Amino acid sequence: MSSIGSFLEKKIKKLFWTAVSPKTEKAELGPLRPGKSLSILAIRPDRLGDFILSVPAIRMLQKSMGSPSKLTIVAGERNGEVARFFFPDSRVLVFRKSILRRLPLFFRVWRGRYDAAFDFHSYPFSTTSALITLWSGSVRRVGFWNDGESAELSRKTFNLGVPKPKDALHEKDKSLLLTKRLFQGRSLGPSRDFSIPPVPAKIRSKVAVFYKTVNLGKEVRVIGLHPTLQKEDNRWSLAKYSELIQGLDKNQNFKFVLVHGRGEEGELKRFSRGMGTFSNVFALPSSDVLFILEAAKRFDLFVGGDSGVTHLAALVTRVLAIFGPSDPKRWGPLNTGHGTPLVLRKTDKLCDSVQSAEVAREIKRIFTTKYTKVTK
Repeated sequence: MSSIGSFLEKKIKKLFWTAVSPKTEKAELGPLRPGKSLSILAIRPDRLGDFILSVPAIRMLQKSMGSPSKLTIVAGERNGEVARFFFPDSRVLVFRKSILRRLPLFFRVWRGRYDAAFDFHSYPFSTTSALITLWSGSVRRVGFWNDGESAELSRKTFNLGVPKPKDALHEKDKSLLLTKRLFQGRSLGPSRDFSIPPVPAKIRSKVAVFYKTVNLGKEVRVIGLHPTLQKEDNRWSLAKYSELIQGLDKNQNFKFVLVHGRGEEGELKRFSRGMGTFSNVFALPSSDVLFILEAAKRFDLFVGGDSGVTHLAALVTRVLAIFGPSDPKRWGPLNTGHGTPLVLRKTDKLCDSVQSAEVAREIKRIFTTKYTKVTK
């Protein structure tokens, strides 16, 4: 965002809070009880991985609303496609990075009628998602109360607030706390809903063509790698990935598929040039999230950092994640029945402190331990 855009955003936020503060006092509202058609707004406008970790809670919310009801989801630019994939019957509004491109979103939220608004992005307190919550006009606003300078604002914004969760509480469970706040006293069913809808046939066909082209037979062990993550402090370096590829036992019949997210094409080229030519390394030809999801179903293992692509892969295959500054107790990949995700992290919280030989040993252990890949 440009400095002018950032300045304008700060000014608009300040003016907005000044205008709405007298109108956001806590109302005495009890939990919502289904029995009629409900309209609910779910807000998660941040990163891909964060949205995926909230999917079980949003699914529970949708189920708790009953039928006929209407769920509207505010998702980030990189989450819109995933939101439509998991919630095809819901209305998905996309939150844009540019402040001017956000205006249509605010207009559409303002025009809606909502029995409740859930801010799944409210801890730590987010002024942006709080603005969307208030702008919705809902009389029931659910989010986390916070400490510090945002304490008063969080209590004014969320009149059906939830006390600040423990820092180490997993993001999936944190989101579930919000869903349970509104539908107290009602059985919400199991919270582990990780079923994956079918990827569109056109994408499945393209993925099949890719695998046929690179001649990956059923007997081949396929390891997906994500060396191109742009957020450097969460990324295992390009050199480490290259060392891993070169260091694994050639007799184990491994082939590697390089995965890149949107906007990471340049990093993929840089990695490919630096690594040289290997007959068992192939680059996935698309950064489309559903293409990656479908391709990952063929992976026997995925190795990556704390990224949206890693969280995406964990939905359909086993994952070995290399963590740095982020706490895996809160941000670790979901355990979706494809083998417990393995997380490697050093006490200095630096990704590159994890050595390639250590990762290679873990991969060898995974493939020498009895492990049956779950396919859905």
